[in-house]
Amino acid sequence: MHNDFYASGFLYNPLSQQILLQQNLTDENAPWTLLEDEVGSGSFGEETFKDLVHKHLKIKLNLKKILYVYTRNAIGTEKDHSIYYAEIKRARKSFMSKTSRFAWFNFKQLHKLNIAEQTKHDITVGQRVIESTIRRSLGLRTIG
Repeated sequence: MHNDFYASGFLYNPLSQQILLQQNLTDENAPWTLLEDEVGSGSFGEETFKDLVHKHLKIKLNLKKILYVYTRNAIGTEKDHSIYYAEIKRARKSFMSKTSRFAWFNFKQLHKLNIAEQTKHDITVGQRVIESTIRRSLGLRTIG
C-alpha cells in the first residue's frame, strides 16, 4: 500500500518551448501554479498526474510519455510531492474550467508572473531535466 502523496507538474510543448500552468479563478491575486489537484493514494504518481491532466484538460496522456522531475517534501506536511511533466506537440491555445484558467508560457516569461518561490524552483528543476533529456537524445554528455 502506498502512502498519501501529492503529484503535480506541467505540460511541455517542445515546438513552442512553452509550459502550461494554471491559475485559480476564485482569487483575483492567485499565483500561477503547476497543474495540481488532490492527494493521490494507492496509485503511482504518474497515474495521478495523468488523471489530473485528463480531469482538468480532457487530454489523455500515455503513461510512457510522463517524465519524472523530482520528489520533495510537501510544504507543511510529511507527504512526498512528486513533480512530473509530459510533452505534447499539439494543444489548444488555452483551456478553462469552472475553477481554473490555464495558459502557455515560455521559460523567459516566468519571471514576470505571480509565481510562488517553490513553484519557480520546481519549474527550474523541470527545465533542467528537459534540457538534459534533449542533450541525451542528441548524444551529448549530461550530468547524472
